[in-house]
Amino acid sequence: MVPSEYPSWKKLQQLYDNQHGSLVLKDLFASDPSRFSKFSREYVAASNPANTFLLDYSKNLITEPILNTLLDLARESGVEGYRDKMFAGEHINTSEDRAVLHVALRGFGTYNISEPGVDEVPQVLKHIQEFTDAVRSGAWKGYTGKSITAIVNIGIGGSDLGPVMVTEALKTYSKRDLSPYFVSNVDGTHLAETLRKVDPETTLFIIASKTFTTQETITNAESAREWFLATAKDRAHISKHFVALSTNEKAVTAFGISKDNMFGFWDWVGGRYSLWSAIGLSIALVIGYDKFEELLRGAHDMDRHFREAPLESNLPVLLAVLGIWYNDFYGNPLSTQFN
Repeated sequence: MVPSEYPSWKKLQQLYDNQHGSLVLKDLFASDPSRFSKFSREYVAASNPANTFLLDYSKNLITEPILNTLLDLARESGVEGYRDKMFAGEHINTSEDRAVLHVALRGFGTYNISEPGVDEVPQVLKHIQEFTDAVRSGAWKGYTGKSITAIVNIGIGGSDLGPVMVTEALKTYSKRDLSPYFVSNVDGTHLAETLRKVDPETTLFIIASKTFTTQETITNAESAREWFLATAKDRAHISKHFVALSTNEKAVTAFGISKDNMFGFWDWVGGRYSLWSAIGLSIALVIGYDKFEELLRGAHDMDRHFREAPLESNLPVLLAVLGIWYNDFYGNPLSTQFN
């Protein structure tokens, strides 16, 4: 069934048609002194009750009937059922016949999921930890015996955006003498300007491509390798300065990267949430493995909340249905309603 055929969708359309002109934020607050308490939720992390944050959605153009109908839409469309299927490892990605298991990347063995690769997550995390600790401590040396002082992550889409966002957001935890750079644009200027800032003797390149055939990524990776070999000369030195986030061992080793420096992930790791997988290696290098694991465990707490909380108090669900209200009915949220 298409969304517009659900009874709740039709009701939402009626609510919008009848009320959107009168939904003025200052009037909504003036008419209901308890609006904040009705439209806010506090989240307490399961693993650490000291970690709390507040979701205040009282400043959205909604009323209780609108929110209740939005939640009815979530129920009618089977959100709860699909949620349970996701956590069970069922192939809810029907277009590609794949599971959707970002929750397994940060589940720490909590979920009983039989999908191939799930049991390999702990060993990949251990590999990330060992490598990260070696680079950050200075034990990992470049080909001239110097420690790594810069990392250059080469990838596009989810292999770039997530790590860029998180390393910037968590910069306060960063190792200040280890500078991160991210190259995603196939325009050679992006890589060239980055290489002007780093030294081939002390730079580590992370090539992020599941198949190791992504044209933009491999083009930049080959250019980086050419730049590196112009100084290092010997291809044997590549293994000290290039690592791969990939599943294609043949292509990785042909490039010159040791299979021991290959960090794998699986087809159920979608690009938009791949930072929780080996794609997050740059994050772990920047903030340290312990902080990276804290990030994973915090996400796991939210996964548990999403799985267990009623829809009325379920933060991801509340944010999602608000998005539907604006994207599918208002189109241009909050554009003129604050006057």
